Amino acid sequence: MAQKEAIIFDLFETLITEFANGRRKVSRASRDYGSLIGLSNSEFQQQWNERQEMRMNGGYPTYRAVMMDILEKNKLPYVEHVIEALYQERILEKRVPFMDINTDVIDLLKLLKRKSIKLGLISNCTEEEVRGWAECPLAGYFDEVIFSYQVGYAKPDIAIYQLACSRLEVNPKHCMFVGDGGSNELAGARSAGMDAYQAAWYVPDFISSKISGFPRLAEPNELYKQFLDKQ
Repeated sequence: MAQKEAIIFDLFETLITEFANGRRKVSRASRDYGSLIGLSNSEFQQQWNERQEMRMNGGYPTYRAVMMDILEKNKLPYVEHVIEALYQERILEKRVPFMDINTDVIDLLKLLKRKSIKLGLISNCTEEEVRGWAECPLAGYFDEVIFSYQVGYAKPDIAIYQLACSRLEVNPKHCMFVGDGGSNELAGARSAGMDAYQAAWYVPDFISSKISGFPRLAEPNELYKQFLDKQ
C-alpha cells in the first residue's frame, strides 16, 4: 500500500456548497432573461448548459464572451449595461458559498496540515465563479490551486490531475482525490492513478447513491480516518 503524501480536493459541493436545505442559497427565481436579453429562462439555461465544456476549459475567456456568443447565435443585441449588471450579479451570487464555511471542513484541513500532508485543489470553474476564493478562510490551507479556466482543461481530463500532482511534486499513487463526483471527476482521478473518494456530506442521498465504485465519505472526519489508514 502506497503511503499518501497529498490530498487533492474538488471545490464546489466538496469544500463549499451553493445549497442549503435543498435550495440554492441565492435564488435565481426573480431573474427574467426574456425581458433582459430576449430569451426565455429555459431557452437561456439550455444554451448556457450547451456551452458548459467551453466555459470550464477557458474556451470562453470571460462571462461577457459567453453572453456575446449566445446573443450573436440568436441574432439578439448585446446591450453592455445589461450584460454588465448580469455579470456583477453572478459574481455576488457565486461569492456567497465562500463566506459560509462548514467548520468540520476547516477542522479536517487543520488536522491534515498538522500531518504535513500536501493539499491541492482542482475546480472546474469560470473566472466569476471563484472571485471569492482569495478571501475565503480555506485558501490558506492549500499548497496548489488549479482552476480549469486558467489551465485550458477540466475534469475528468487526466491532464488536469497530472498537472496538480506535478505542482505538488507527488506521484499520483501517493495522492488521494476527494470530490462529490460531478463531471465524472472520480473516474478521472482513478485513471490518473489516484485513490478516489466521494465526498457525500453535501450531496443528497438520492444523487450520491447514483455514483458507485468509490468509497463514500458521509462526513469530513471520515476522510481523516481514511488518510490514517493509508499511512
